[in-house]
Amino acid sequence: MRKRVVIWFLTVQISSAGFGGTYLDLVQGCADTLIEKGRDRYGETHTPLFMCVIDAETLNASHEMPLHDGLVRTEGRLHRRNLGGCDLWEDQELLRVLYQLSEMTGQAKYRQAANESMDHFLKHCIKPSTGLLTWGSHIYWDAYTDSPAGDGDGTGPHELLVREPEWEMMWRVNPERVQDQIERMWDWHICDPKTGQHNRHDDKSPGCDFAFCGSEFIYAFAFLHLKTGDPIWEQRAKLILNYHWEARNKETDLAPDAPALQDRYDGYHSFTTLSGPHASLLLRAYELTKDKEYLDVALGHLRAYEKYAWNEEAQNYWGMLELNGEPIPEFGDPSTRMRSVHVYDDYQPTGFVDIWRTILYAYEFPVIAAQSYAYAVRITDEPELKKAVEHWVAVIKKDLPAKTGRRWKTNLEEALPAVREKGGTYAENYGRVISFFLAASLVLDRPDLYETAKEIADDAVARLHHEPSGLFLGHEVKRTYEATDGVGYLLYALLQLDAYPDIGDPNF
Repeated sequence: MRKRVVIWFLTVQISSAGFGGTYLDLVQGCADTLIEKGRDRYGETHTPLFMCVIDAETLNASHEMPLHDGLVRTEGRLHRRNLGGCDLWEDQELLRVLYQLSEMTGQAKYRQAANESMDHFLKHCIKPSTGLLTWGSHIYWDAYTDSPAGDGDGTGPHELLVREPEWEMMWRVNPERVQDQIERMWDWHICDPKTGQHNRHDDKSPGCDFAFCGSEFIYAFAFLHLKTGDPIWEQRAKLILNYHWEARNKETDLAPDAPALQDRYDGYHSFTTLSGPHASLLLRAYELTKDKEYLDVALGHLRAYEKYAWNEEAQNYWGMLELNGEPIPEFGDPSTRMRSVHVYDDYQPTGFVDIWRTILYAYEFPVIAAQSYAYAVRITDEPELKKAVEHWVAVIKKDLPAKTGRRWKTNLEEALPAVREKGGTYAENYGRVISFFLAASLVLDRPDLYETAKEIADDAVARLHHEPSGLFLGHEVKRTYEATDGVGYLLYALLQLDAYPDIGDPNF
């Protein structure tokens, strides 16, 4: 995408989203509003950081926002909304969008805004106890107090999950700080430097060794090896790579999500966490380094899930598997059952996958898995994986239009009653599904899937674009821009749609 600027301009002029403009126009309008009104203008010190939650009507970003779906979406951890604050981790997709906008429009202000935000955060937004950044799923930077906030009033865990970080962008801005952060991730998150056992929290002790956290370390260490040439970082990346891969059932190649947790179901079951977020970053590590070991392990996870999770009769994927390949059936009717955010068993993705994810972090990421298969085919053109992409196309298409996911449906409708009438889903779900269909269209040579992506995008624009402000909402019924609802994913997908077939980097 970054190499074909001329194509961007050509395609943008002829694309139409059915709303009297182009997708580029809308993305640019949202970015303009974020730059002009959505940055930190609060407290004693004003900074170039982007606010995480913004009222689309007033363009204010206060601590006192309506609860909305907060307790459901964040699994009862309201600090994950980052109210009144900024979180560079949640802005990774936005940074990518801003860079693309500068290339597409020739306007340097977008790249400059991204660079300023990254530079300030890397230099100033630090957790005192470990020196790690105040970002991720527990802590953030309070724009009003100019101090760490969130879990434990800002003293809570450093935890990075699920998304692809823009290490290269951050490195260009401040390589010393990026290297320092990755080195500290090894120091604070790896609890056994001999086996590669890690903890998603920065306390140097054994804890939850989630697959979608392990891949963050693998990708970061592979990146630092590329930049420094120090072989210790390649060794460390592969130590964690093999920590997860060697924990697999050697007959099925299905790996547990968290190998060290033998007293919990995530310690002896396999989910789309492996074929989704974990595999996606292994594929990106391969693209980064051209080291085939990352690719081979990623393909191993993908082949295993496809072999045992696909149900030919139902034409659907199981969400949860025993390591011997046996699926875990649904427990009752998930669309009518009230789940508890405080009961760990309620997060089990039993039965077939739920495409339209409601909660931020759990054990189910089917759309990211679909994206991973499409990206793997783009890299390898492997027929077996191409068949998996066809399966994912069928599974997602039959679950259109975008809607509330079935697992937490009762909870969400109680928190946001208007969802029952309006429908729709979160910006991240729209963005990832659009990106998947664009990628699938190319690897399967199916132009009809481009049209499907466009229909989904038009639905997203109709529901989520707030015309008076130019912002995109996190969910139609909330009337707020929310970074944790994945607006950045949707913005990037819209740019991919305008650039098609030159869709560039995956929307991970």
